[in-house]
Amino acid sequence: MRILHTSDWHLGRKLCGQERAGEFRQFLDWLTDTLIDERVDALVVAGDVFDSSTPPLWAQSLYYRFLTGLSRTPCRSAVIVAGNHDSAALLDSPRELLGRLGVHVVGAPAEPGAEIFELPDAQGKAGALCCAVPFLRSRDLCGAMSGEDADALARAELDGFAKHYADVCALAETRRAGRDIPIVALGHCFAAGGTVRGDDGVRDLAVGSLGAVPLSAFPENVDYLALGHLHAPQTCGGRESRRYCGAPLCMGFGEAGQKKQVCVVDFDGRAASVRALGVPAWQEICRLKGSFDEIAAALSELERSGRSVWVEADCDDEGAQGLNDRIRELSGGAVKILRVKVAGAGLADAFSGAGDLNEDWSPREVFRLYLSEHQIEGEEAESLTGAYLEALEAVRTEAAR
Repeated sequence: MRILHTSDWHLGRKLCGQERAGEFRQFLDWLTDTLIDERVDALVVAGDVFDSSTPPLWAQSLYYRFLTGLSRTPCRSAVIVAGNHDSAALLDSPRELLGRLGVHVVGAPAEPGAEIFELPDAQGKAGALCCAVPFLRSRDLCGAMSGEDADALARAELDGFAKHYADVCALAETRRAGRDIPIVALGHCFAAGGTVRGDDGVRDLAVGSLGAVPLSAFPENVDYLALGHLHAPQTCGGRESRRYCGAPLCMGFGEAGQKKQVCVVDFDGRAASVRALGVPAWQEICRLKGSFDEIAAALSELERSGRSVWVEADCDDEGAQGLNDRIRELSGGAVKILRVKVAGAGLADAFSGAGDLNEDWSPREVFRLYLSEHQIEGEEAESLTGAYLEALEAVRTEAAR
């Protein structure tokens, strides 16, 4: 049995106001070709199919174009779960129709039995069982708790998370009934020990009070844990069978130069063997840091190369008048400066570039800059950030309803 694990497509996402429809189309075409070349039996997508709950029509069109094209590949089935950026209702709405194509979608959490799918192998026999658990929000884990402190709420959410996985995986074990086939579980969360980097496009590591989830929350009868949410590919706890495949495109300048991948998982009985396949980069992004003169020289060299490059310029010439505009004027030809950072700049200067505040700064990042500008640090900053994120989740929960 061969499965391909991918996640965090974020279809519809822009980078500093730049449309990326061409890149997303090229990735999905590449993924279709890869399913054919690798003779993949099943595809699993671990959340964040779209970048927002209201994706543009072109992003939805690419999604359905890709899914209908699966019939031209050896891939007999696909399992897709919602991430924290997805609208569960949007993903679930065509579920019955997509099921006729062998595409199983779980947007909102469901009863354990409704989250388990049998995946056929190349001979059409049962090759694996898939526990398709979508992103679990606070209200899914412990309902509407009130009058509880933050620690009690966090404990209740973690207990609810572990119970959800325990229930669905226990039922999968029953359905396995002694057969020598693997159980694959999907998840979209922040697993303890996960590695992140600044400006990597992960805009909300923790949502609500549920922070890093310990690996012990995932049952041991899971033979491969396919995670989404973190954009850098990595294993969890050093275990090859518990991993993030990462986002297939660079979602922020913090990922400049990062090698992107999908994971091909081969099973010998229940034993998983994982192989990383590199995803091509269709648009080069680059982060330049230094003085104005150093940045100007580096930009000139990029121009001479003739490559199409999107640039973030991080200038450490603190306090120079009009430096933001002077750097932007250096952009031209195939090299585009999409974001400028100047040492010591305040909030107004940080967001002066067109499109910067749109999709490219998370609420958390804006709040962090606000705290920094007002010289709020240490425990006070942590406390205020925690309260802010709880309020933000409450607003989002109400909007989702």
